[in-house]
Amino acid sequence: MPPNPSDDSDNPPLTRKAMSKQSKQSGACTHCKSLKVRCEFSPDEAVCQRCQAGNHECIARSRKKRKPAPSQEDLQNTADEQDHKIQVLLERIDQMKRDIRIQELMGDAQDSGNADHESPEKAAIAFFSQGGRPPIHSPLPPIIRCCSLYPPEIITLFDIYFKQVNPFFSLLDHDLHGNPAHLIWSSPFLFTVICTAASRFYTAKPNLYLVAHGLALEAAAVALIHGSIGLDICQAYLILAVYPLPRKKFADDRSWLFMGIAIKMALELGLNRPEPIPSPFSEKESLNRTRTWLNCYCVDASHGIQFGKMPMLNLEDYAARTSRDWYRSSNLNGPFDVHLCAYVSIILLMAEWKRTVAENCSSDIVPAAIQAQNKLALEMDRWAVLYKQELDRYPLQICVYRGNTTKMITAYLRLVILAHAFQYAIKKGLSRNSEILVLSMEAARKVIYIVLDKLHPTGNLRHAMDANFVYVSFASAFLVNLLRPQFHALLEDATRKDISVLVRRLIQVLGSDSVGEKHTPALYSRFLSSLLVKYTDSSEEPCLTHNPWPDIVAPPSVEGSYEFLYQHHGDPEMDLSLGNFMRAVSNGLGEYNNYEHARILDLWR
Repeated sequence: MPPNPSDDSDNPPLTRKAMSKQSKQSGACTHCKSLKVRCEFSPDEAVCQRCQAGNHECIARSRKKRKPAPSQEDLQNTADEQDHKIQVLLERIDQMKRDIRIQELMGDAQDSGNADHESPEKAAIAFFSQGGRPPIHSPLPPIIRCCSLYPPEIITLFDIYFKQVNPFFSLLDHDLHGNPAHLIWSSPFLFTVICTAASRFYTAKPNLYLVAHGLALEAAAVALIHGSIGLDICQAYLILAVYPLPRKKFADDRSWLFMGIAIKMALELGLNRPEPIPSPFSEKESLNRTRTWLNCYCVDASHGIQFGKMPMLNLEDYAARTSRDWYRSSNLNGPFDVHLCAYVSIILLMAEWKRTVAENCSSDIVPAAIQAQNKLALEMDRWAVLYKQELDRYPLQICVYRGNTTKMITAYLRLVILAHAFQYAIKKGLSRNSEILVLSMEAARKVIYIVLDKLHPTGNLRHAMDANFVYVSFASAFLVNLLRPQFHALLEDATRKDISVLVRRLIQVLGSDSVGEKHTPALYSRFLSSLLVKYTDSSEEPCLTHNPWPDIVAPPSVEGSYEFLYQHHGDPEMDLSLGNFMRAVSNGLGEYNNYEHARILDLWR
């Protein structure tokens, strides 16, 4: 019976010829492949000659299946996974480096531990969790572990902040932010910044401030990387901007960076916009939001004035222009809100002066400067009356201090305006009775006398914001600069001696009101001392052979009457402005910041 073609069981096996054909398609057999030669077959043989001669099993070698090419999505996922692994490793390396640096820098800042050898973290959790559990996934701020801060020390630091720091930069509300048991969980960043700002004045651990400030900068970087946003975070950045670590050079200063972040965040939070009715915030929270915005406005404008830069915010800001009576808008307003409103109104007058300068850049600006500084003086007189009224509501000595601070700042801003116009007056000629000269000297002296006679005796000057020391130092440098040869005939000998004595008094006060040689008043004390020695000899008489600020080229003196002692005759323009002063002192102050300062900045920048 013929075989059934459909019956597979009766199909004959593949012949070697067919297998040979298959092999040729798929390559040599496994043995020949290992020898890297082709298979050779005898006629009608199913086994190649080499395998037959060597008694090897002749197995046809099939090609491996190729993997399909990865898709774009597969490649992207792989790249993302690798990026994540790299990022995790980099974060671990950075954390290891930070831990090592912290251990190196801590020194005496780290406590040896309490009597029970309980870790600061356990002590903080036990103490600040009383009355309830801490929120889930809320780790303790690293400052507690790295600086060995136990609950009693944390409470002390908060007490220092709200008694010795917040009254001078009235940003926070004690009712909202004064409880470390709440803030340690709700805002670790702001908690860290409060402890850091207070640690500068914590004498029990003199080395704590440097380490704490490094940790505060680290917390600021983490908040920025993670995109964290909130009113408390905005406030933390603003405090870091106002209370910076003393820097080696002004170019190393990062205050402007923190200020910029705080202002951008304030705008994102809508702090500058009127609240909807009904307001989604409590009365306390609404005041907290407005207070934060007005402080952002003042810090930004002050920085722009000080460094001659354009402010980030519009000086004609609506919230600022309508804030004159905000300090009495609620029974919950604080005792320092009136001073904040006064400063805003003064900044608005400076904005008006800025427009005047822009519109009259090619004309004689001296009359406009005299008019502008008169407006500032009258505005301060009006606020002085309101200060007395508010003092009846809040009879606090610190409010008197704050009122005198505003007067000092107003006198400083008057001098900023007058100093800007002073170089224009030089071109036309000066006499001892020139109004611009008389007013400039009066404003500069007022700044210094308020510091010496009103602020220093209270013992609170050391807690002031760093900017206050810039103000009084600029006033002193302006007076010292009048001792230069070009102005010799403008001042009587008694006046020159009075300037020397007055500045020396200030130098001593700044040195005595510092909390260490690295504190800002100590730096300015040494700077002014080095500046004054260029103009006076050992007998306290003016020395006329030195040039004052290093980047000012002094033209040769011109002989003449007191009516036209000095005139400008095509020489390099003399600049006695605040901006030029800041450029000059940036080099001077840098000489007084030692290696440790540079090391801290390099580690945490």
